[in-house]
Formats: sequence, structure tokens, C-alpha cells
Amino acid sequence: MIRWHFSALVGAATCAIAAPSIAQDFSPRIIDGTAASSVDWPYMTALVTRGASAYDGQFCGGSYIGDRYILTAAHCVEGQTTQDFEVIAGINNLNHEATEGVRLTPQQIYIHPAYSNLANDIAIIELPRVLAAHEATPVTIADSNTRTNTPDDTDMTVAGWGSTTPEYGNHTTSAQLLQVTVPMVDQAICAMTFDSVVNDKNSDNFCAGYAYEGYDSCRGDSGGPLVINSSGVQLGIVSFGSIRCGATNSYGAYTNISHYTDWITQITSGLSYSEMSPRAYKETGTNTHEFVIKNVSANDITIDNVTAPFWSNDINISTTSSERCFDGTNPHTLASGGSCTVEASFDSADYGKRNLGITLNYTANGTAYSVELEAQYEIARAQSTALADAFSISNVDVYSNEHPWQITSNGLRSAPIGDSQRSSVIFEGIPSGYYEFDLKVSSETVDKIELYVNGEYVDGIGGEFTLKPWVYLPSYSNSIKFEYKKDSSFDYGDDAAYISNFRKASFETQSDSRSSGGGGGSLGWLTLIMLLPLLRRK
Repeated sequence: MIRWHFSALVGAATCAIAAPSIAQDFSPRIIDGTAASSVDWPYMTALVTRGASAYDGQFCGGSYIGDRYILTAAHCVEGQTTQDFEVIAGINNLNHEATEGVRLTPQQIYIHPAYSNLANDIAIIELPRVLAAHEATPVTIADSNTRTNTPDDTDMTVAGWGSTTPEYGNHTTSAQLLQVTVPMVDQAICAMTFDSVVNDKNSDNFCAGYAYEGYDSCRGDSGGPLVINSSGVQLGIVSFGSIRCGATNSYGAYTNISHYTDWITQITSGLSYSEMSPRAYKETGTNTHEFVIKNVSANDITIDNVTAPFWSNDINISTTSSERCFDGTNPHTLASGGSCTVEASFDSADYGKRNLGITLNYTANGTAYSVELEAQYEIARAQSTALADAFSISNVDVYSNEHPWQITSNGLRSAPIGDSQRSSVIFEGIPSGYYEFDLKVSSETVDKIELYVNGEYVDGIGGEFTLKPWVYLPSYSNSIKFEYKKDSSFDYGDDAAYISNFRKASFETQSDSRSSGGGGGSLGWLTLIMLLPLLRRK
């Protein structure tokens, strides 16, 4: 199915889409809850779109677990960079940001390596510093046995600022933190309710709630804590549920923290690194990238060795400098507060997306760990901003492949190319929001204009069309690439694509800014059919 979005379909699309954007697609809310005291939830954390007020920008929850770490759901931060959102730890009422909690920009984001489609829905946010006791106090999290030792019907409490109305599309929220008590559900019943849940208490998620209507978490509560009443220990993370929160014979699904204690211990061991370096631009030829590793713990960490993973084995890892993390032979001791680099050089003969990575093996607190770090590049040529001016965009950088788009009397057109060639144009630095533009395609059906957002493929279309598509850009700063690809030797029409009048969308696609603003979730654009996002409680 073609996933370009046309203004004529706005009404239908809005009704069909269960969740607005990446950050909130699977968000739950507190249904039939009561006001929560800051004394009971001193670790409560709000994830907020960068630059927005706490109330307007909140899209997910989290919990402060000590040192400099926030625990949340992976779908809340998937696809985001540390510049896209902020965290406010220790806040109770979103309208009292001036006197409650502390707002900080994340330093790193760690998503569980096996996360996919709400499985392994857990992530950790690293803050730039340890929080003071007056800012937030940490919650005690489950150990590996807590889930199996928690009987069915055990009372637990979940808190959040999400939707207080169960049905999708009637989104009302509370500035005051709300809480609701829900019982542990038999794992077999949970597995019968959701196909993705396994009938095993040691698996990655479980259910809590009632079989009758009401009392549930909901959209906007994603990432927030579920704690055991008798002990105050956090066992769950709000993950997903039915489209109607608190529906009869359905429950809230929560990430089982007991299943992830080893991973949490590793991430909080104090080695700081970027799992995915933000996209950057390089020309063809030999290039270099530096992976920066820091020790933010109080103890020494040993870098045992550094290698290239199997999928990135054409890179060369430099070990010649004293600042390198590994000299090629001997382990490197990284003292508390210290940092080191891994320099990777790579050759790129072709234009387009390029990923490279390293495998870092290290020992912290007597335990050996291994992690993969990745960097993403677009091999492209810098171009004149006149291309942006012709496209009605300002304050952006422009790039292309060896066949840059051309300026026309009212916009841009792809360059004349031969069979199996591509013509691309990239605009880097576009603010978040909904955008629409005028598109004309004149080609054979297998010769297509393709759309990429933040380096990821969205969709393509070929043939004879005149359209007004729209697209959602989710990050604080975005890139959008248009690439006309000629595959067929058969010529038809102009063998080109034309784009003009790129602009902010003239329609309202979501009624509530808190569930459509940039955070959590995983989609970088809207599609007409999103069944899975409807389940998310973000």
C-alpha cells in the first residue's frame, strides 16, 4: 500500500489512526484514578518535548532509579535523540514545574537491543549528573525473583499524567499526577488476552487490572512505574493495552522488570556511550568517525578489547593514540571521570546511507559486558541553499548525490538520469511538525520518487500523478530526502519528479498536543493504517 498522505484523506486518516506519532502511539492513561502525593512518588519523572511546558509537552512517564538513570519504556524514546526531549524528575503537578523537580536534557539513551514491536519494551535514560536528594529520590526496582514471588491478585499501583478518558479520540489529561490500584493478573489469562504475551512468569511482560470496566493506565502513561503496594518495589513499566483503556475483559500490559535485571545492571554500571550516533554527512572517499566512551561511575572500568561487528567488518579501528580505548593488545583502564575514543575509518565509494559500528568488550564491577555502538552517515555532497530557497525552506543545509535536483520556475525537479541511476536532494534542519507539499510524478510505474525521513525510508510512488502529500517530522531537527530512482530502460513521460511549495500543513491532525508532540514511540511519520500503535499507551 502506498503510504503517501494526501490532504483529501485527512479526515479519514485521522479517524483511522489510533495514536498520533512516535512518542505516543502506545500510551496508556490513568482511568478512574485519584490524586497522587509527591511524598509517595518522589521518583516520578515526566518525559517532555524539548522546549515545551511540562503540561503541554508531557508524552510519557518514567522513574528515577538512582545515580543518573531514568527507567522508561523503549517505545517512548525509540527514534529520538537526546535533543528531542527533556526529563523532569521528581515532579508531581505539571503546572508546578517552577517549584517541583528538575528538568534536564538526556545525556544518552539506551534501548534494549532486542526491542521490537513492543517486545522487550524497556529503555534507560542517562542524565548529565546524579540527582540531589531534594530533586528526586530513587525507587527500589524488582530483582530477578520479584515477579515469580508476586502472587496473582497482589495489589499494585500505577501513576501517570495520561488520558483520563478510556476511548481513543476523546483525550483529556490531568496536570496533577494520578494513581490507580490494580491487581496482578494470572499470566495464562494475560497470554489469552494479548497474542504477544507468553504464559510464563519469567517472560518480558505481564498484566495488571480488572476484568470489569475501568481502573487502568492509558495513553500518556507509557513508561511510568507500577509498584507493589506492600513493598513499594517497582515491578512493571507501563507498555500497552487495549484501544479502549480499562475495557471489559482486558488489562494493562507492563514490562516485567525482573526479566531485565542483568541488562539494567549493565547499563547502570557507569560506562557512558552513544548506542546510535546521530546522522551526519560525509563525501565519498575515506572518512573517519570517533566513538567517545566515558566512565561516569565512581570505580575504574576496564576496556578489554574493541572489534568491528560482522556487519561492519570493512572498517579500520585505529589503536595508535594514547587516548584510544584499546591499543590492539592490552586492556585499557578507564578511571572514574575519564574518557577515551575509538577511531574508525571507512571507505565510501557510493552515495547514500552508510552505517558503521564497533563491538566494545569491557569489565565493570567484576562483570564482563559486550555492547555494540553504531554511527549513521549519509554520503552526500553539500549543495547551495538556493535549492532550499526554491523549495520554500529557510535555515537548512542542503545535500545531494552526484545528480542533484535542479531549480525550476516554481520549485525543483529531479536531474535527468539514465537507467539504474538516482537523483537526490536532502534538506537537513527542519523543525518538527506536519508538512505538506506539491508533487508531480511523470514516469514509468517502476521508476519512483522515494521519501526518506531522518535517514529512514518512508515510501515511494511511480507513474503519472499530481498530488499534495503530507508527512510528519517527529524530531526537534529533521532531515527529509527526496530521491528519484530510474530502474527501467523504458522511458515514459518526463522521467522526472517535481516538488514545490513545501509548507506547514494547513490541517489539524490531532486534537491534543500532549499526545502528538515529539517523544516516545517509534514512528517518524504517520501511516493510514496503524493497528499496533493503537495499543501503545504513550
